[in-house]
Amino acid sequence: MATTWEYKVVTVKRQGTFKLTDTPDDSDLITLLNREGNQGWELVNALGYGPIYPVTLYLKRPR
Repeated sequence: MATTWEYKVVTVKRQGTFKLTDTPDDSDLITLLNREGNQGWELVNALGYGPIYPVTLYLKRPR
């Protein structure tokens, strides 16, 4: 029998004012990904369109 999947999209917003280095802190992203991983979610893809836009994380887990 084929595995069926459940999907989730998480948007990680930028903090503060516009700066080229204004991105979510690595430790914040690691904490978020570990939390989602503990709930069974697996990161499939991550998209960021530029320094002032949020990062979108695409996750999946078996149903």
